This record gives sequence, C-alpha cells and structure tokens, in this order.
Amino acid sequence: MGSLFKKTINSNLLFIFILIIFVLSLASAVYYREGKDLKVDFFGVEQVLHGHSPYENPSDPNRTIFRYAPGFTILAFPFLLTSKMTAPYQFSNILPSVFAWYLAEILCLIAIALIMLKLIPSSTKQTSIRNLKISFLMASPLIGYELSNGQNKIFALCFMLIAILLFEENRLFASAILFSLALTIYVALLPLLFYFIFRKKEYIFSFIIGALIIFFIFPSLIFGIRFNVFLLKEWFLHALKPFFLTTSYGSYIDLRISSQALPSAIGRMFVSGKTGHFNYLISPLFVHIIIRTFSAMILLFSLLAVWKRSKAISRGLDYVIFLILPLILPQYCIFYTWSWAFVFYFAIFNYLSYAETSSIEKRILFILVVILFGASVLMGVKSFNHYSLLFWATFVFWLGIIIISIRQGNKRFKAKIQTIGIG
Repeated sequence: MGSLFKKTINSNLLFIFILIIFVLSLASAVYYREGKDLKVDFFGVEQVLHGHSPYENPSDPNRTIFRYAPGFTILAFPFLLTSKMTAPYQFSNILPSVFAWYLAEILCLIAIALIMLKLIPSSTKQTSIRNLKISFLMASPLIGYELSNGQNKIFALCFMLIAILLFEENRLFASAILFSLALTIYVALLPLLFYFIFRKKEYIFSFIIGALIIFFIFPSLIFGIRFNVFLLKEWFLHALKPFFLTTSYGSYIDLRISSQALPSAIGRMFVSGKTGHFNYLISPLFVHIIIRTFSAMILLFSLLAVWKRSKAISRGLDYVIFLILPLILPQYCIFYTWSWAFVFYFAIFNYLSYAETSSIEKRILFILVVILFGASVLMGVKSFNHYSLLFWATFVFWLGIIIISIRQGNKRFKAKIQTIGIG
C-alpha cells in the first residue's frame, strides 16, 4: 500500500489516471444522488423567479433551508437549464443541471489547485507539486462527499482564494468583489474581513463598495430595487438574525451529528432533544454565554496570531487559521465543508518543506495533520460524530497553528530587542 502511494505521488501519469477514475466514479454518485443539496439552491432560484421569498420553508416554517444571499440565485440561475420545479425541492429533468454543476465544481477544483500553487509557497516547485498531490489524496473523500451532494462550498472557497490572491497583489477592489461573491454563497466567511482589514486598513473602503455592488446594486438591476430590498430583509430575518442577533440559544442550536460547528459541539455537551423541545443540563443562558465567549476568544487569538507573525514567514498559515473559522464558528457546518482541508494540508506540508521550520514545529504540525486526517476518516462512525470528534480535532489543529504563530512572534520580538540592545 505504501509503495503504491509513493508511486502515485512520484508518477504524474499514474496520478492523472487516478484523477480520471475519481472524476468518473464520482460522476456515477452524482447521477445516483441527482443533486440532493442542489435542489435547495434551485428551489431558491425558482422562488425568486416567481416573485416569492426563497427563505420560507414549506415543510417547516420555523427553519429556513435556503440560507444564501439573494444574489446567489443569480449565480445559480444559469444552471437550471431544462430543470423545472414540480413541488418544493422536487425537480423534473434535473440531470443536465446536476452535471453542469458538477463540471463547474471540477473546474473550480482545478482553479483552487492552481491558485494554491501561486499563493502558498514551498521550498521548491517540485515540492509544491508533490504536496498538492498528497493533499488532494488525503482530502479526496471529503471533496467527493461535497461534490456528490451537489453542494456549493467549493465555489465559495474558489472565490475566497481568488480574493486572497488579489489582496496579496494589492488589487483591493477586485479582491473585495470576489470576497463579496464568496459571501453570497457562504456568509460564514465574514471573519476573513477582520484578517484583510487587520493587514491593510484601507481594505474596508474597497469592501464597502464591493459589497454594495454585489449585494445591492447588481441584484437590484436584475430583480428591481423594491424586490431586492424585500429579499435582503427576508435573508436577514430568516438566515442572519437567528444566529448573529439572537438572545436565545435555542434559536440557533443544531444538534444534528452531521454538524460539527462550535454551537453544535457545545450543544451536544449540555443539551438534548430537538428544536423547540430541548432539555438543558445547565441554564440556556450559560450555554449561550459559553458559545459566544468561546467564539470571541477564537477570533481574538486568530487576530493575535496574525499580528505576531510577519508577512515574510506566513507561508500560508495565516490563511489556514482564518479559513478554519468558517468551519467551526457558524450556526452549523456539515461534514462536506471540510473538503477545504485540501488547502489546510497543502499549506502545512509546504510549511514543513522549509529548512527554517524548526524540528519541534515540524513534529507538532505533522501530529496536527494526522489528528485532523484521522478525525475526517472516522466521521463515518456515528458515535464519534456524536462526540463532535471532527470539531475537536479541527479546534486542536487551529490551536496548534496559533501556538506556533505566537511562539514565533515572541522569538522575533526577543531577537529584535537583543539586536537593539547590542546596537
């Protein structure tokens, strides 16, 4: 098995053959599942086309299924093709749409790989290619899970990485446009705004204009101002307010074992039952405080780590820190979004390739990768999901990178003080 893995990594031809098998075999799964989650996206498009709110769930008025910004329906509309909604979340002639979506996701994956090669450096080009192969193979089950369900988080990741690349090239307005597009798909990416502003304060002006274009001006040209304002209000009331501005823990808890975000992980420790019928081991207020405090500390320590590091030695770790936040901080986050581990593994392996990386850092980062990979493999065991194994493994992964970043920052600070003293 080990020799086959080495041959796969060392042989471009064999790796391409495995990629072809992956794409074709996954296509059969896509055909079988018929865009299970994609139907939610198309439901939103159909509702908007008929002048209705996509945020009202006919099967459960208390829980919206479509959670994306109104502008996302514009992105999804071209994929409808011959699909027609026959009932809520049910479509006829959907297969052409499903495979068009699948092809677009494959193209996004290729774009992600090319962007990572440019954005996240390694010691040599050959090392980057090798690490890209290893990272893909390790993340491929999660990527396959994402694609087979017809999900959209690969699109969000692609837009986000382009935004980061443009940011590094100091093309702030173009970056803000792509960042806003990513937010229309996955608003949980919002913490990266803190990262951008923290590094370049002037980014806030580009973001305000970019967000205004993507969320208001362009959709208003398509929908009309009045209908777009109505949709934005519905999005806020049904998708954003229940989590960001809630005063009750019960309004945003999600105890499904497929969700491995912080609220779900903490919820499973202190809460049982189903929405509207929760049983609490401690006061709901205390649960609420625990989650909010934990979330605030994670964000603050992420910013501290970026501040401690210098741009010259970041080498992708900053991106990993902040791309983990959209996985662990939202109201809920399902397994398939961990397909983003493709980026995490690549950044870590590239960081390990540098001679300047200390032996203790190499040991810690290697252990962290093993923990995260092991947890992703074990997600097929329900009992582990019940104990939020994937969340805690991801949290430990994030924490390890934070500690390394802060430790390096302190070492540089001490070295700088000593240099000043000698001078």
